[in-house]
Amino acid sequence: MALVRVYCGLTSADPADRPVSTGSALTSAVVDDAGRLLHVCEIGDDPTGYARLVTLLVERSGGPSGAAIAADSDDHTITSLLSAAGRPLAIADDDSVDDFAERFADDDSLEEMQSPPAVRRAVGLARSLQAGALSAVTLPAPRDLAGYKQILAAHAALASGRHSAAVALREVLRELYPAALRAYPDPAEPIPLAVLDALPEPSMLTDAAGRGRDAAVTADAVTAQLAAEGAGDAEAIDEAVTALRVAISETPRRATVNRALTSAAAETIRQAVASVRACDAGCDALVGALRARTAGPAPASGRRAAARRGEQVGELSASVPGTQTGLRSVRPGGPEPAGGRRSRPEPVPGNAPPASRAPRPPPVAPAPVTPHRSRPRP
Repeated sequence: MALVRVYCGLTSADPADRPVSTGSALTSAVVDDAGRLLHVCEIGDDPTGYARLVTLLVERSGGPSGAAIAADSDDHTITSLLSAAGRPLAIADDDSVDDFAERFADDDSLEEMQSPPAVRRAVGLARSLQAGALSAVTLPAPRDLAGYKQILAAHAALASGRHSAAVALREVLRELYPAALRAYPDPAEPIPLAVLDALPEPSMLTDAAGRGRDAAVTADAVTAQLAAEGAGDAEAIDEAVTALRVAISETPRRATVNRALTSAAAETIRQAVASVRACDAGCDALVGALRARTAGPAPASGRRAAARRGEQVGELSASVPGTQTGLRSVRPGGPEPAGGRRSRPEPVPGNAPPASRAPRPPPVAPAPVTPHRSRPRP
């Protein structure tokens, strides 16, 4: 697969199309530099979904820096983690998202035109980045996640290392175990990794009587062992082992891999598998730390977040715990200090009767002033 610059769109599912009990989820769409749709999937709005998105972008672009992301809201947990990780991100309002979904839709693709609205919006956001209608920039990290920047950077490094280890495993299998590539389209998945670790050479699934082995490991024994270790579902493991056994029978062994090199080849495959698993273990540890940090987030109190939850905007203040309805006084209650503001009647509720005032005495007119009469002279 060619590693090119890719663009990703993230949109939230419609509340009417998704029950509340299933939790919040996002639809992600990835397009290449020519606008071709590469991948569409649904991820959870949590650290696990963030890790899955980072893995997807690394696989498609070869590194976290080669992908620009656009989202329909900054209220998501994934967008907060992307901002804290320093990823280029663009936020679009609802009207712009709907406009991009119509403007950048592929009318020639029947599958895309019949896709759900959330998928069309995600594809429209991704293609708006590719066309230059949106520009992704590095947003400031949220204050509560600023201390986790190192964890996010370490996770990105492990995701890139995991991709490189998976590529190395594929090349090793191509040279030493070609039947594994025929059996597993992606040998770096958990169940194929477990099967290859238990069966690192083709002869372990064939009749070993003629090769001088003391005991042959049968497919049923491997399936039971991996199921007991918790590698996956017993039926899925049995299907993986059966697919590998059929591929071995249909693939001729190369002459270069002789008996003298069988032990070295098996050890090489085991170490290649272990390198992929080591990166997975490191990513799981970091994601667990992020999950503990973001467990039980408070619902966003913005108007857009309330509208996405299906609430009325007017009910926002009543739905968020800890908020008070109505107005509250700016000054604390209590008597006014001497020399404070002038005494004035306080506002009263509209249903309450006006407060009665004490009657004042009527004004009294001053006494009339009479002119002073002078006495006559003798």
